[in-house]
Amino acid sequence: MTVAAIAAACGGSDDTLTTSEAETAEVVAETSTPRPTRTQVSVPTSSPLPSATSLPTATALPLDAPTPAVIILEGAFTNSSRVTTVGIDEVFFGMQAAEAAEAASTEWVGEPNDDSDCYLVTPIDGPDRITLWVVNGRIEAVDIAHPEIRTPSKFGVGNTLEELQTQLGDRLTTTNNANGSVTATFTPTDDGDKDYRLIFEVVDNRVASYRAGRVGVVDRSSC
Repeated sequence: MTVAAIAAACGGSDDTLTTSEAETAEVVAETSTPRPTRTQVSVPTSSPLPSATSLPTATALPLDAPTPAVIILEGAFTNSSRVTTVGIDEVFFGMQAAEAAEAASTEWVGEPNDDSDCYLVTPIDGPDRITLWVVNGRIEAVDIAHPEIRTPSKFGVGNTLEELQTQLGDRLTTTNNANGSVTATFTPTDDGDKDYRLIFEVVDNRVASYRAGRVGVVDRSSC
């Protein structure tokens, strides 16, 4: 006690705080110095992705059936058959007789038993007044007297000579026969048809029959 009193009296100081003083100083420090405030950081909220739109389901379209190169009829020819310079329907000049019968789905009536170079046949199940010429085993011409079987231009039995001349012009040549009939011959201008003809037999100014075929056969009066 005496020493402490002497020290105090001498004005000396001691930088060592008592326990009580230290606690008091800590409290003062804590209250006097403000602590920094934590800043709240906003976390952005992600927007949900839009739902995928389903693609429309494609409906398969049916394929068209292929068109056959040659249409085979159930019977040989019909009233709507068409005669051209190169044949009738699916029978073309130059075909073997058996090949042509198969193409027309028929059998020929009139085939001879011998090896004739030229003969006439008709389809067993076709319209009447239609005759095909077989020369050296091949179909080379067809003769038509049926009024419904016509050319693609609708020429046939019943047309007048004037109608033929008006429509066919200088491609049609005429020959006057001794019996008063007229033979009118149509000559194609296309190179692919140059070896073929259409010949109309005109009686009393109207077509009585006509024929189509290869030159050298169709211009004959008969086999």
